[in-house]
Amino acid sequence: MGQEWDQLGDTGNRRSWQQVVRPVARELRAEAPQLTRSMVTRMQAALPAVMPDAATVAENAVSTEQTIEALADGLTEGVDPRRLELPAATVAFAEAGVHRQVPPSQLVRAYRIGHEYIWQWCFERIALRCDDTAALRTATELFTSWTFTYADAAITRVEEAVEAERERWLRSALAARGAAITAIISGEERNQDRASSRLRYALGHCHLGLAAAVLNPVGDDDPQEALSQAVSRLAVLVDAATHLAHPTGVTTCAAWISRARAFTEEDTAALADCRLPGLRIGVGDPGRGLEGFRRSAVEAGHARRVAADAKLTGVMLYRNLAVPALASVDSELAATFVHRVLGALAGTDDVARRAAEALTVYLDENRSRTKAAARLHVHPNTITYRVQQAEQILGRRIDAASLDLRVALALLPSFRAS
Repeated sequence: MGQEWDQLGDTGNRRSWQQVVRPVARELRAEAPQLTRSMVTRMQAALPAVMPDAATVAENAVSTEQTIEALADGLTEGVDPRRLELPAATVAFAEAGVHRQVPPSQLVRAYRIGHEYIWQWCFERIALRCDDTAALRTATELFTSWTFTYADAAITRVEEAVEAERERWLRSALAARGAAITAIISGEERNQDRASSRLRYALGHCHLGLAAAVLNPVGDDDPQEALSQAVSRLAVLVDAATHLAHPTGVTTCAAWISRARAFTEEDTAALADCRLPGLRIGVGDPGRGLEGFRRSAVEAGHARRVAADAKLTGVMLYRNLAVPALASVDSELAATFVHRVLGALAGTDDVARRAAEALTVYLDENRSRTKAAARLHVHPNTITYRVQQAEQILGRRIDAASLDLRVALALLPSFRAS
């Protein structure tokens, strides 16, 4: 893997490394997926700006797992920690942080949180493998020296990668476009003509905002290229005059498709029917001008968020997800509301799932057994039976279904998936 660490030239140090540190490193490698989940949760709680949404959490998880594996492999081989390279996913996540305007100090802080967590995890296992104080001291000093040297070198490389990407970003037209988009979305920019000039995009047209993500990037494939192709395909599908895509992360982008004449319900229905495997795309309601550009993009982001919570893929229209989007801005309150209104009907067993699904569709179809049965591909009698099951689970009849019940049912898929 690389040049051996010079401190292992001592016979006693080498024996301690082989008998204590190396076995712990192999444990670390094996536990990488579980440790990643714990570390990402901790980093997300401490640094929400670094991971503001599900897509960036997933990107950080890939980066974190690759870093743990590289660390474990370096410890196993006893290589010089200063010579280990950063995993590609770690560099990509740091560079994407530049595009999201995350302060470099927060990226470094995330790395230090991870280092602290791994050090403590390994130290506890080193202690279990040492028979006496002297052996523990030797193994701990070696491990600590190696990991702190590695962390310092890794953080330096992160800082160098961030600075290099920041320089490229600031020089590029992409930076100017990103700043213009940020000003529009935040509401800071309210002059349509000036914003059109800054963005070099006709904001007076009608717009459909998109929030897109690649779910499982393959090998060396460029996620942004896949997203660009998908946006182009959707633009052609609705005869858009222009389209714009802007990266918001390693695997995500914000986009708009636009034309002079208004988009119709047939247009948005065509987008929803478009099959785009491996992608999740939220689509906002059509809007004209600067405010329509801004509002549709915000709605698209909420549509993708709700779709991600419910593990949905493909193209998702905000208008079909507006209720759960509005009601789940505060996820803790929304979860409490769902369980208060639905009780056991929010359960994950098959009976509760089928009963809740049937009740939802039955109410959506204005209590028509026939239409509900057609949507669920079952017999109308099955709808009657499952609705009765739902009433039994709820402990009340749904003759006068309340707004609370309808909203809780709309929210339910998101909270079951999570």
